[in-house]
Amino acid sequence: MTNQDLFRSFFSVSNKEISIYVKNINCDEIVFFKKEKIDDNQSHLYNDFLQNFFLEKIEEIEEQIKLFVDNISLIIESENIVSIRFSLKQKIENKVISLKELKSLLLVGQEEILKYNQNLLLIHFLVDLINIDGRIVETIENQFVKKFMSIELRFICINQNTVDEFKNLFKKKQIYLEKIFSAEYLKDFMKNNENIINSIDKVESGINKLEVSLVPKKSIKKGFFETFFDYFS
Repeated sequence: MTNQDLFRSFFSVSNKEISIYVKNINCDEIVFFKKEKIDDNQSHLYNDFLQNFFLEKIEEIEEQIKLFVDNISLIIESENIVSIRFSLKQKIENKVISLKELKSLLLVGQEEILKYNQNLLLIHFLVDLINIDGRIVETIENQFVKKFMSIELRFICINQNTVDEFKNLFKKKQIYLEKIFSAEYLKDFMKNNENIINSIDKVESGINKLEVSLVPKKSIKKGFFETFFDYFS
C-alpha cells in the first residue's frame, strides 16, 4: 500500500451545501472535513463558488496530509440523477439457473438502457426483484426453475455532461474521478445523523445484496461481469 492509498477523498455536492472529506483507511477516521452552505443565488449545481471551494480545500488537504490527492469520489444529489426501471423475463424449463444465464440477462438489461440513453452514465445497478415461477426469491443459489425467471432492474444514472464538468474541475488538480455515488441512494442506509461516508462503507461492503458491483473502466480486463457481485457467485 502506497502512502496515497492510506487516504481516500470524497467530494459531496447538492443544491444546499458542498463538503469535502478525507478518510484514513487504516484507522477508519475522517481526518479532514470542510462544509459550506449554498445560498439561493448559488443554488445551481455547478458554479464558481463550488469550483473555488474545491480548489482551495484540495490545497489544504495536501498541505495537511503531505501528499498529493490522486483520486476522489463524487457524492452527488441532483435532478440530473435519474432512476430507470427495466423488467426482463426468460423462459427456463426444469433446471437450476446458472450464473452465466443470470449474467446474460443482466447484461441485456444494461445494454438496452444505455443504448437508448447514451447521454447517461450508470452509477448504481440494482436488482429490485427476482421472480421464479411466480415466487419472489432473494437469491438464485440452488433455485430450480420449472418454467420462467423474471427480474426487475433499476438503473441509477447521471447526466454525462454533469460528470464531464466535475472531471474537468478535478483535472485542474490532476485528480482522477474514481467513483460516483447517488446521495439519495446512500441515505437509504444512513441511521439517524450518521455520516454519509459510513453509508459508502456499507454499500461497498455489500449491505445491499442485490446491487451489482460496477467495475471502473480503467480496471476492466476480464469483462464487465467477471468481478460480479458475490451474492450470485
